[in-house]
Amino acid sequence: MTTLIGRSPAFTRLRNALSMVAATDVGVLLLGEPGTGKETLAREIHASSTRRDGRFGVLACTGAPPDALDRCLSTFAQDAPGTLFLDEVGDLNAADQAHLLHLIVEQDAARDGAPSGSGLRIIAASALDLDRLVQQGAFRRDLYLRLCVVPLEVPPLRERALDIPALTQHFIATAAARHRLDPPRLKSGAERLLRRYTWPGNLRELANLCERLVILLPGTEVGPENLPGEVVRGTPQTETDIGFSLPPHGIDLNDLEAELIRQALSLAGGNKSRAARLLGLTRDTLLYRLQKHLITG
Repeated sequence: MTTLIGRSPAFTRLRNALSMVAATDVGVLLLGEPGTGKETLAREIHASSTRRDGRFGVLACTGAPPDALDRCLSTFAQDAPGTLFLDEVGDLNAADQAHLLHLIVEQDAARDGAPSGSGLRIIAASALDLDRLVQQGAFRRDLYLRLCVVPLEVPPLRERALDIPALTQHFIATAAARHRLDPPRLKSGAERLLRRYTWPGNLRELANLCERLVILLPGTEVGPENLPGEVVRGTPQTETDIGFSLPPHGIDLNDLEAELIRQALSLAGGNKSRAARLLGLTRDTLLYRLQKHLITG
């Protein structure tokens, strides 16, 4: 498990559990929000197992055509024992659920007395509550029990704040190498904002942002003014979210405007052009409002 990045307590516990299950043939069910890196974890289990020389296959169950599972399984027929990762297994149709259950039952029977590492290993993942789907009759209970011998919760990125600097460095370096560009450098203010943000899109959202910075700002210093508005605010923006709720007792709009201007200047290190961009203003409008509120800087 040497390629997994992270030292936060939640991720350290997961990595230790992955090391233990990798040496076994038991069913593993990776549970967690979209974008938390479940496929990467499944690949690590495969790479650390006795099947490491065999094929690692991926089937995205969401929207898969009716014969997708059959075609995927056929690719393993003549290969050395390998691993099949079923992403969003809760979206399998009823026929494929029955087919998968039959395969697992057959393999479990064949493994009795066979050495560890024989046959095809199934690792499944889901962002859905499979237990609830079982109760609703949308997912087979017998299949769920076969897949969920060891359920592992994959923590969201908001619970891995300690890991964000190392992950950011990794994603920037990877994107810079892929695009053959010089990596940008994060200022301390930008790093603080990345650690504070809640990352609803998890690792996928962070990786996308890092690639965007590499493409748009190669070899430069990245400050708060270069980050998306939701990261600067510290909360994701929704269609109905304007980032502020009027308190019942009301506010003094002039005082609020002055305070926001001071915060923008602080985030921008005193650079008025950058502060204006943070506030969605032109530089001339900001200069006018600085004079209006008697703000110097």
